Amino acid sequence: MPPRLSAIVPLVEFNDYGRRCVRSLLEVPGVEVVLVPDAEPDGLDPRVVCVPSGDAHPGIKRQLGLDASSGSYVGLIDDDAYPGTGWPEAAIAELERDRELGAIAGPALTPDDEPRLGKLSGRIFASMLVMGPHKWRNAQVPARDVDDAPSVNLVMPREVATTIGLDTPSYPGEDTVMCARILDHGWRIRYIPDSVVLHSRRPLWYPHLRQLYRWSRRRGAFARRGGRNSRRPAYYAPTVLLLGIAGGAFTRGPLRALWRIGLASYVATVVLAGRDRDAGNWWRISGGIAATHVVYGTGFLISMLGVRLPEDRT
Repeated sequence: MPPRLSAIVPLVEFNDYGRRCVRSLLEVPGVEVVLVPDAEPDGLDPRVVCVPSGDAHPGIKRQLGLDASSGSYVGLIDDDAYPGTGWPEAAIAELERDRELGAIAGPALTPDDEPRLGKLSGRIFASMLVMGPHKWRNAQVPARDVDDAPSVNLVMPREVATTIGLDTPSYPGEDTVMCARILDHGWRIRYIPDSVVLHSRRPLWYPHLRQLYRWSRRRGAFARRGGRNSRRPAYYAPTVLLLGIAGGAFTRGPLRALWRIGLASYVATVVLAGRDRDAGNWWRISGGIAATHVVYGTGFLISMLGVRLPEDRT
């Protein structure tokens, strides 16, 4: 009997994160694990379908994994994540209930055993001040239709995956392209809170901000090119905030007073958003939120000005 779902896991090398991911996936009934590393690792469980790809973008890896898979459904998950509650059963049930759906997205929550700085990164991503209307990506909130979902937790019927193709020329941001293709073919994307994966975070400070900068550069490039799911006001907000703070410093008179009030309000809001019983956590979360705004706003602006991304390929 063919597997119910093929879980495609692209990765560079089979490290501790990848081993955790594969081990957890093998415990889920009816799931075929398709691993796509640069090179085949030693000692791999024989139940795993391994497709060595060489040095390749995640989009190429996912397409190779799709071609080698056999499940009726396809689940995309990153190697630093692993299935949590309801994955993929809740997603499959929703796809079978509503045939107009092209994909199901679910929240990526931070594991309980994540190191401290990783947990704080997860707290920042779950903040309304950072994710705004897209908080659902990192928290369990009511179900809704969405237009752009991360590939760390995305389940779709095989028909949809083969129709849209999983390879894209963009990295990062390949999930945005896949979601746009789903919408262009007339399907919908639905977020449900019950299909959970647990996702390890880049720790504060540098790894968190570096990843965020890459995301912002890609989102800005998509917005500049007219991407249908990249022109939400929330994506522009950090850049507008950054320009407002910088530009206000050159104002005079009543405008200067208004700028000071606005800046003080922003600082107070960020401080309150980071509140925690541990003073060390509190200042790190608040500082991380502000740093996230600065880095994201800067990266988005640079791409909107037309600066090419180094990861672009033909």
